[in-house]
Amino acid sequence: MKLKLYSTDGQATTKKIEAVDSVFGIEPNEHVVYLAVKAELNNLRQGSVKTKSRAEVSGGGKKPFKQKGRGGARAGSTRSPIWVGGGHTFAISPKVYNMSLPKKVRRLARRSVLSDKAKSDSIFVIDEFKFDSPKTKDMIALLETLKIADKKLLILTSAFNEAMILSGRNLKNVAIIEAAFVSAYDLIDNEAILMDKASVEILNAQLAVKGN
Repeated sequence: MKLKLYSTDGQATTKKIEAVDSVFGIEPNEHVVYLAVKAELNNLRQGSVKTKSRAEVSGGGKKPFKQKGRGGARAGSTRSPIWVGGGHTFAISPKVYNMSLPKKVRRLARRSVLSDKAKSDSIFVIDEFKFDSPKTKDMIALLETLKIADKKLLILTSAFNEAMILSGRNLKNVAIIEAAFVSAYDLIDNEAILMDKASVEILNAQLAVKGN
């Protein structure tokens, strides 16, 4: 399939860029996308929360007072969860939330999201990003020309460009990521994707199924 190519300043052109069908033109697999996003979000969790059980708090080895005769409730330990300073009834321990998925599944998830975005005309490809100096107004002008300035946007770049990143980092709902390191969650968590021509070539090479 082919994607429409815009000029560097966002103007529409008659040119198109080749996008591999196995990357941008497959039937999306929603369940695989769900698994990939779930794994990516789980892998971001620290799982370091910790509370002490009654076995871990200090003190309380001795019965605090006699069983009968005080007129109050009996107590066997000051470490009881109902006492101030006692342990938690269901203490939380550190947990590893990491999930691993086969490489083929992770790639299929990204191909599924890219294909869905391409089908809904939510992918915009420009010839290249040209930012000689950090200017937010230049980024805004580009997005307004493409008519995507009011959308939650993911910008994929083929290489790190400090001037471009500085130009876009102050914009609300705009994320800039190198195409080689984009995840399924990054691709799905937006309303539109803007990338340069070289980023399409990177995704073609990285995600294409052999024989396609």
